[in-house]
Amino acid sequence: MSIELDKRLAAEGTKFLLFPQPRFLTSSGAPLFPEPETVTVSTPPATILPGPADERMYVVDAKFKLPYESGLGGPPFDGEVHPPVTAGSDGHFTHLNPDSRDFAPATMYATVRRVLDIWEDYFGHEIPWHFEAAFARLEMIPLIEWDNAQSGFGFLEFGFGRTPNGTIDHDRPYCENFDVLAHELGHSIIFSQVGVPQNPSDRGIDYGGFHESAGDLTAIVALLHFDTFVDKLLAETKGNLLTVNGLDRVGELSDARQIRVALNAKRMSDVGAEPHERSLPLTGAIFDTMVELFQQDLVDHKLISAELRERSTNTPAGPGDLRAIAQEFAAAYEGNEEEFKASLLKARDQMGKLLAATWSRLSPDFMTYHDVFAGLVAADRAIAAGEHGKIIRECFAWRRIDLLPRTAQLFRRSLDDCGLRPAAIPTSL
Repeated sequence: MSIELDKRLAAEGTKFLLFPQPRFLTSSGAPLFPEPETVTVSTPPATILPGPADERMYVVDAKFKLPYESGLGGPPFDGEVHPPVTAGSDGHFTHLNPDSRDFAPATMYATVRRVLDIWEDYFGHEIPWHFEAAFARLEMIPLIEWDNAQSGFGFLEFGFGRTPNGTIDHDRPYCENFDVLAHELGHSIIFSQVGVPQNPSDRGIDYGGFHESAGDLTAIVALLHFDTFVDKLLAETKGNLLTVNGLDRVGELSDARQIRVALNAKRMSDVGAEPHERSLPLTGAIFDTMVELFQQDLVDHKLISAELRERSTNTPAGPGDLRAIAQEFAAAYEGNEEEFKASLLKARDQMGKLLAATWSRLSPDFMTYHDVFAGLVAADRAIAAGEHGKIIRECFAWRRIDLLPRTAQLFRRSLDDCGLRPAAIPTSL
């Protein structure tokens, strides 16, 4: 979402409290984010309904609900429910106590609406629901008795995390995990904007990995819209983002566990067909691209040297002397904190627009990662006159995301094959 639009929404939209990352995450025993951040969604206070709800989505705080079963159930939920959450006297929801039950439905609504606002801005248009022929609105159920979460046709329903011994941990509701909820919404965005394979002979191997990667990237870009998170990220890393940090750990479940790591060294030869595993090289290539865009802007503004940027890279050979790189980033960051933040937000928006343009052009049928790669290059050419093509190619090349060995695009054609060379003239009659 552009900084300008975010400012406009802050003046016109409805305010909520959101935690950028789960409250149970700690550093040296202290919560990473002890207080929520105030965020604004596009729905004006005058039009938001109890639930919360609006014309695109609604929250139902169901009682005693088990998960919808595949093919056997779905919205609308018609069982017993808790009273809908209502706005405060000022029309906003910032009055809610984070420890109250009402906070969970409000968080779920605000996260989905906020992420949708962000990505609709990047796409430049409303993102319709892929299920709109059957349901006008998305149903969201925040707290069901389940140690999992799922997105389905017309609904999102979330349970809780697990304790170390495998039981339901009611202190860790998934609906308050911004990464996880944003990831699930990412699937809905892809269903809407890319579609699903229609050919029954299409095994969809790369399509499955692409879906999981897109969910992770939806969450990563959206997470960078929290000021408190960006400030903490930069203060921690000093701008050296090619290190393990809170941005590249998608769907953090504890201080040491996460669903997937965006900063990884996986090549296509390292992964199989399972979608979550297969997503890693693609997510890694795009995450690397965003970080390289950030670092290139730092170089352009003479905040770091081109030589430091060259040494700070995520490749199998490694970035070199990690301690020296960290020290040089720390020296460059000191006194230039706002400039570093501006460069990171610029890279965030560049990547959001590139992804939206790429996803809009993709066909789901027989999709390969090369299609995504080529789509990013084409999107960069359309948006930025190809300024970042070299960065994109380099980040994808070492991941071995390229054409399949026997693809027709690699077949050679001679003049003889094209019928453009005259037949040999006989030397004698």
